[in-house]
Amino acid sequence: MGDFQTMFPNFMNQCLSLKTLLTPIAFVLITGGLIASTIANHPNGSAQLQSIAKVIVFVVLLVFLPTWGNQIVSIVSDTVTNVLKVNPAQIHDQYQAALQLKKTPDGNSSWWERLIHFPDLMEGLISAFFLVLGWLASTIEWWAYILQTAILFIGYALSPIFIGMMAFPALQVTGRKYLFNLVGIMLWPLGWGVAGLITQGMIDFMTDQSFLSSGTTGGAIDYSLQNLMGLAFLGIWIIFSTIAAPTIIQHTITNGVSAASSLFSGAFAAGSAAGAAGAMSLAGSAGGKSIGKEGLTQAASAGASAAMAGIVAGAAAFETLVTASINGGQGGSSLIGSLSHMRDKQQAANNGFPKDDPSGDQTVADLIRKSKNSEG
Repeated sequence: MGDFQTMFPNFMNQCLSLKTLLTPIAFVLITGGLIASTIANHPNGSAQLQSIAKVIVFVVLLVFLPTWGNQIVSIVSDTVTNVLKVNPAQIHDQYQAALQLKKTPDGNSSWWERLIHFPDLMEGLISAFFLVLGWLASTIEWWAYILQTAILFIGYALSPIFIGMMAFPALQVTGRKYLFNLVGIMLWPLGWGVAGLITQGMIDFMTDQSFLSSGTTGGAIDYSLQNLMGLAFLGIWIIFSTIAAPTIIQHTITNGVSAASSLFSGAFAAGSAAGAAGAMSLAGSAGGKSIGKEGLTQAASAGASAAMAGIVAGAAAFETLVTASINGGQGGSSLIGSLSHMRDKQQAANNGFPKDDPSGDQTVADLIRKSKNSEG
């Protein structure tokens, strides 16, 4: 995947042109704020010196905000990736590394014994799932970086107006809030760093070999259940945290709330909404199944309906999870589930046949027979 500059070669220059166009407005606001402060604090020399110092700070921000902002983004991203070693796209590699660290040597066991060993099968399935999950997380993360760059450069372009507002006491709150929001956007990768600590903790839990030390069947079953619990959590957590963690860390910077509590509560809400949407879509799709076209057996039609119901339910649950993640865990209605329910209701309204004759063949035959009897 290409970088932002390659995909949008003129976007940054246009944003900088807009910033240059708005800069004179900022100087007018700063000058007006300095004059108003001088008039208000005419006898107070120290207050006037503070006003002049603020003007210098505002001018420095006007000139260096884009440069400093890009440096902050680069430092934070490099720290999260290379120092904290957090990358949602590498969850498969992290899982494999944790397994290799904690697994005991296989000794003289043959490849066939390792193949039919149930815990090994479970670990293989989890590794395959993490490959897909890692690819999905890398795609989301790449788009998040693209979005971050676009939002920041638009923010830089509009910043002269809000920096100029800070020269007036009545407008300082608006200007400061704008700058804090920009700083929060610069720190988006830090949200992935916080979420990655929880991900690594869950991987350590999944790869813990305590249950297998007994060497019994019960221990293997307990170890498999332990992995399934971790897999269910990470399946929701990776998607949610990759999407929501940047905005949650931004909300933390601007409002001072706890990032960890927001992540946990948001993930629980998003997972609950996704599960409810999937269950409702499954019930609605399963309730609308029919015998099918002529030539298909009832068993084949029922199997196709069940498969379609499962696909619709899974798609509705995933869509709801993504939507709720974008909203930080809140909301999350499913368009797929809604369309499925609308289709079932429309079929029921257009059908009108009894439940024991969903295709209408028997009903039509009875009407024809009654018509012939009445004519006779």
